[in-house]
Amino acid sequence: MTVSAVLGAIAVGLVAGALGHLAAPAREAIPRWLAAILGVTAALLATVLAALSGIDVRGIGLAGVIAQAGCASLTVILITTGTGYRSSR
Repeated sequence: MTVSAVLGAIAVGLVAGALGHLAAPAREAIPRWLAAILGVTAALLATVLAALSGIDVRGIGLAGVIAQAGCASLTVILITTGTGYRSSR
């Protein structure tokens, strides 16, 4: 795995984490910084899993970005809605 693949995963994870936080119905459940960390972690995990399965991750293509963004957004949405936090409003 190259440095550009890791940096690309971090960038995609930050953006997808923020978008996943906005898309979650219970967005007050976790803070924005935690959504960003979850997004980056999920995008890096998607990159590592792609590399382990034999997919070339040296050049981030459209399919890789879509997989990273999907994994990151889905992770943030699932964690946010699964916390059980209820707003007092």
